[in-house]
Amino acid sequence: MFEQYMVCEDGFKNVEENGELIGFEVKLRIPYYRGVSLSLINSIDLEVDGISFPQDDMLFKVETGSFPYNELSTVINNRWEFGEKATLFVKKKGGLDSGSHKVHAVVNLRISYLPWPNIGDDTKTITLVEN
Repeated sequence: MFEQYMVCEDGFKNVEENGELIGFEVKLRIPYYRGVSLSLINSIDLEVDGISFPQDDMLFKVETGSFPYNELSTVINNRWEFGEKATLFVKKKGGLDSGSHKVHAVVNLRISYLPWPNIGDDTKTITLVEN
């Protein structure tokens, strides 16, 4: 239902640390009509220009904290709220090239009262913000 709003067009940028590009960030909205505990995120898959990025290289940030992807299943006291733009940081030495990129995200959520997962799938061509 809200998949078309999942990949945000703002906040797509390279991340620099100590003068070196260490990765990039993309902002995502939850593809569901309510917020959920981070432990209810089954998976987040990200492709940029057809290249998949390993989840082990991801950090998921919401207003209440930042968490390595592989720890999300244990985070029960922090939520991803409806309308909130979460930031997905992906470690990639050298970041991404400037310009437009095709960003494809799939977010799979576990909803307690649904017998199937809630899967959001969105693709947008967005421009990398220059630092």
